[in-house]
Amino acid sequence: MEYLLETLGKVGFDWRMALFSFINFILVFWLLKKLFFKKILNIIEERQESIKKGLENFEKSKIEIEDAGKKANTIIIEAKKEANGIIEQANEMIKIENEKMKDKTKEDIKELVAQAKKNLEIQKQEMKEEIHKETVHLVISAVEKILDEKIDEKKDASFIKKMLESVK
Repeated sequence: MEYLLETLGKVGFDWRMALFSFINFILVFWLLKKLFFKKILNIIEERQESIKKGLENFEKSKIEIEDAGKKANTIIIEAKKEANGIIEQANEMIKIENEKMKDKTKEDIKELVAQAKKNLEIQKQEMKEEIHKETVHLVISAVEKILDEKIDEKKDASFIKKMLESVK
């Protein structure tokens, strides 16, 4: 051991100084441990705990955001389905209304055609009456010219009836 101490002494190592430095180190370490290390360790532990809580909150927030995104997508899909349903209902209502309008238009056209036929029938009857009157007048005129004399009213009426019956 002496050889070792002698060799170390040549290099500039003094064991007494090393022992004193070691005792100083232990004493300073003990004082730091008693006074500061607990506070520092508490601060470090609090920091670690807060970081851990922050990471947990981050994970929870991340999961909540994913859930919110899924819910939003579900709501959007449901809204699209509902909108499509409303559009389909509107289209069906439009088709029904179109059919109703077509039916009403057909009925209106039938009524117009019936009214037109009625008007034509009335006009036809009026024309027949007008033609009948004209024919009677022409027959009377023709008979007067043929006979070149006017017959009295009674004879005139009976003669006209006979002529009309023969014409019919």
